[in-house]
Parts: sequence; C-alpha cells; structure tokens
Amino acid sequence: MLTASASETQLPGDDLPGESMPAPVSALSPEAAIAAFLDRINHPLRLLVAISGGSDSTGLLLALHVQLQAMPAKPVTLHAATIDHGLRDGSAAEAETVAALCARLGIPHVIRRWAGDKPKTGISAAARSARYQLLAGIAKEIGAAAILTGHTADDQIETIAMREKRSRNPAATGLAGMACSVLFENSIWITRPLLRARRQAIRAFLQAKGLGWVDDPSNDNPAYERARIRARLSASPQIGIPQNQRLFLSQQAATLLSTHATMVLPGLVNLDNALFEAPRAILFHALQALIATVGGQPHGPGQDALVRLIALCEQPPGARLTLGRCLAHRHRNGIYLVREGRNLPHDRVKPGETVLWDGRWHISNIGRAESPVQPGGTETDQTFPTLPASPLPVPLAALARQSLPGIGPNLLAVPVIAPYQGFLPGFDWPLAVALAGLFDAPGFLSPCF
Repeated sequence: MLTASASETQLPGDDLPGESMPAPVSALSPEAAIAAFLDRINHPLRLLVAISGGSDSTGLLLALHVQLQAMPAKPVTLHAATIDHGLRDGSAAEAETVAALCARLGIPHVIRRWAGDKPKTGISAAARSARYQLLAGIAKEIGAAAILTGHTADDQIETIAMREKRSRNPAATGLAGMACSVLFENSIWITRPLLRARRQAIRAFLQAKGLGWVDDPSNDNPAYERARIRARLSASPQIGIPQNQRLFLSQQAATLLSTHATMVLPGLVNLDNALFEAPRAILFHALQALIATVGGQPHGPGQDALVRLIALCEQPPGARLTLGRCLAHRHRNGIYLVREGRNLPHDRVKPGETVLWDGRWHISNIGRAESPVQPGGTETDQTFPTLPASPLPVPLAALARQSLPGIGPNLLAVPVIAPYQGFLPGFDWPLAVALAGLFDAPGFLSPCF
C-alpha cells in the first residue's frame, strides 16, 4: 500500500481539462532525480525545502544535501521549513525532530505554526492553503527563489487516478498530472524535484543512510479520497505522462489568443472567425482559460458548453448564449465575449485594504476614508476610455461598461487573471502570459529553472 505525508499532497490549481496524452514514463532513483534537477541550475539560488518529517520530504532534503556535497561548485544554498498545523498530538515534537536533523546537516531551519481557529469542514484544503501561505512568507523573508516540496511519482499516480475517476473526458489535460512547478500567487515558484521518484526507492535511500521518518495516520484514513485511491493502487513502474505535450498545448493556445482575440473595449473581448478554425484541443484549452478570465471564475466551462459556443459561429448575427458567467454574442466577423450583467457585487473598501472584486479586479483603497465599489464604470473612470469609432452594438457597449467596477479617485483597480491568480501550473505559464497581455494585467513571474 502506498503512503504519503499529509503535507505532500497535490496543490490546487493543477486540474485543467483537455487533450490526449502519450505513454507514461519510467521512474528515477531519488539521487538521479535530484541530480537532474540540480543540473538545470547554473546561477546562485537559495532554495527553501518544505519538510514535514515524512519519508518524501525527508528524502528530498537528504538527497539535495548529499548531491550538493558531491557538487561543491554548484551555487545552491538550502534552507528548510516545517509547518506545524497543530491538528494532532505530537506534531510539535515531530517538528522539533526535523529541526534536530537539519541542525546535524548544517541546514538552517524554521518552524511555523498554523495559528488561530480551524474550520469545522474542509480542513484539508484549509491546511494546505495555510501551509503555502506560511511557506511563501518564509521564502520572502530569506530571499528564496523557490519552494521545494516532496511530491513523488506515487502522488502523481494517485492524482491521475483521482482525475480519471472524476472525468468524463478520457483526453482531459488534467490527466497529465501535477506540473513539475507551480507559481503561487504570482510570488514564488513551488517545485517538485522528486516527481519521477517512487516512494519505496526514497525510503530505501533513507534506510541506507540510517534515517527514519514519520507516518501520518491520516494517510490511511478512508474518509479521504486520496487515501482510498492509494489503498487500491498497486505498485507500478509507470508514473504518469511526459508533460512537454501539455506545455505545447498551452503555447499553441497562447498563440491562438494573441493572434485572434482583441479587447475592443475594457471588459469586451472580440474573437474573430479564424480563431474557431483551430484544432479542437487547442481551441478548447484557449477558450476555457479566456472565458474563466472574462467571467472571473477559477475554471472555465465544460466541454458541452464549449461545443455550444463553437456552434454559435454557425448562427446568424445577433444570436447569443451564456456560459461561465459570460454572454457570447455572434456578429458578422466573430463573437464578442462580455461578463453577464447579473450578480455583480457591491463592496466597500477600507483605507489600506485591497479586495478581490467579482474575481476580476483587485481594488485598493489608497485614501483615508472607506469607499464603495459598485458595478458600472463611468466615462471618467481610468478603466473606461472613449468608445472607438468602429460600430458596436450599443447594448454590448453598455454591458461592458456595466461589468466594470465603478471606482472613485482614491481607489486603484488592477485586472486579475482569475484561473491563475492562486496557483499557476508551470505548463500553463505561456497561456497565462498571453491572457495578462490581452487584459492589460500584471505579468507573471518567469520560471526560475
């Protein structure tokens, strides 16, 4: 039976639909996986290793330490951090045991505790979110370029199995598994150097070095889907799918949008007819991310809704449909996309506060008084310039204006790329960059490896 530390499970933001995958690839030893990772680094970097005391993260830290000792010229500095969630007896003692190991290895280490009240439901997701918030804070304090986690080939197998169970589409891009690297809140890259190493090989490596590890009992708790999947999976040398095809899909989707999508007004995107002639997998991937961004949603619409959108191209001008909180309007040369005019929020922003408005804008109050934010840009807003000379349906132009936040002089509005504002899988970085350009949003941090 496969086991894993609770702190070494998949990140949110890895599930994105769409494309057939090639054959799985073979596993590497932990030493070989770390050597391959370090070979990609040719400039000085400080790396933060997230270590819980489980076999995966302990193996990650030790393999990095051993390989760097054998590569004295490699300009890499290691730091380590343990997040104590305080959810079970003994967690504080386990964190101290990790601190002692790091001291023996000469690796700086810090313990952070997840403080405050814990939710009654959704505890796993809340703990994961807290963990990465705390790790990102530590990384910023020490100037780390990336956070390294101990996700393994076994985690990848389990993730793909769970996605296969949930997906109606055998060609879903989520079946590529977890990305090797994920950008967290556009501030720090989280990297998984052991994603091609099996857990049993990692444990054999630790045993050969005379080291043990902590087993979290929640790993065997059938209340959790991953534990149930883990219990029925047999050992396999296949660990998932090469991810270069997944990256290629994102690159092609980015090129498609950059070539055929334009922002004719703030909040109103035009898709020309040629866009819909693209290969179906590329088109679906581009449209899902684009519609999620226009609608301020973490995920785009499903395959059935996208099929209906493509069919709209065969309808006469003026035909419409709604999907993903967006209105799609057929016109002679393509399709307009705009946020629907319903369920737009009314918020108030305190001085010094930043709020996420409708999943699409970060609104910051730089004044001294609380200010309202409500739907409906005005012609004096910085977000809504003069209408272009080219004719547009008047109701669409009005709807685009209504979809914008109406803000006063002490408020700043910054566009958000909704599907990637929390976690951006590395293989979708090109698509995220293209969307940031289209929506005039801040760019995304470049991969550091």
